[in-house]
Amino acid sequence: MLRSGTENGRRSWVLGLGLAITLLGAPAMAGPKAATKAAEKQEAFFGREELARQAKVHEEGCKKGDKGECFNSALAYAQGAGVTKDDARAAALYKKACDKGHLDACNNLGIAYAEGAGVQKDPKQALALFDKSCKAEDAKGCFNVGLAYNAGLGVDKDPVRAGASFEKACAKGHADGCFSLAIAHASGKGLEKNLEKSTALFSKACDAGHMTACNSLGVAYMAGHGVAKDPKRAVSLFEKTCAAELPGGCLNAGIAHRSGSGVAKSPERSREFIQKACDLGLEPACKVLQAAAKAP
Repeated sequence: MLRSGTENGRRSWVLGLGLAITLLGAPAMAGPKAATKAAEKQEAFFGREELARQAKVHEEGCKKGDKGECFNSALAYAQGAGVTKDDARAAALYKKACDKGHLDACNNLGIAYAEGAGVQKDPKQALALFDKSCKAEDAKGCFNVGLAYNAGLGVDKDPVRAGASFEKACAKGHADGCFSLAIAHASGKGLEKNLEKSTALFSKACDAGHMTACNSLGVAYMAGHGVAKDPKRAVSLFEKTCAAELPGGCLNAGIAHRSGSGVAKSPERSREFIQKACDLGLEPACKVLQAAAKAP
């Protein structure tokens, strides 16, 4: 995670500009732990017997040639929702749905190839599937193509092509695409460095519910990067993201309350926000609390 505003002794606001390879698919594709949690939530809501009944309905529908039901059945196997978790079976069903033109299935199959989930790891095949979805005007596919070019997944790193793919995804209203495009403009990596464009894109992504973009927008307002300084607006954004459990937003809110930037100084409120950031797993926030406890 990068930080900004450290020059000349200025405050370090936590800025969410890290681009990890978190490929975006339909539900259940955020990783094994997320898939397990999704299944647990579904079981708590529907009950085990109902999930098993739904899984059978999806499988029967798939056997009849319904691509949507093949996709739903794949999700069930990927999550272990109503059936025993089986990544290989999920991948086979994603392929069946993808071959019939189901773009979310193509994306999820691409992720399976990227991660080696149920199939042999094959980054080039992953990129081909993402590209197939993108060419069919699917925003998630375009976003995943951008991530692939940004990270060198199945292809040489190419920031220019990554930026173009993020731009295509953003134009279709994809919040992660807009956020990634904002990062590219902020850093000048693959695109013209333009803080005004970057800030506008952070705002667009924030309006679509992207909390890391909201936090980054708060940093822009606090530092005056690409927009007129507005500390009060910045604090509002930090507190919004903290309420959504974003640890960087909590830490930034705590820093603001401690220093009185855009809000009245309040050591108590500052500690509350920083404690929450620590509780959410942000190590720098924990270190701030430890340092404060040792201070005379």
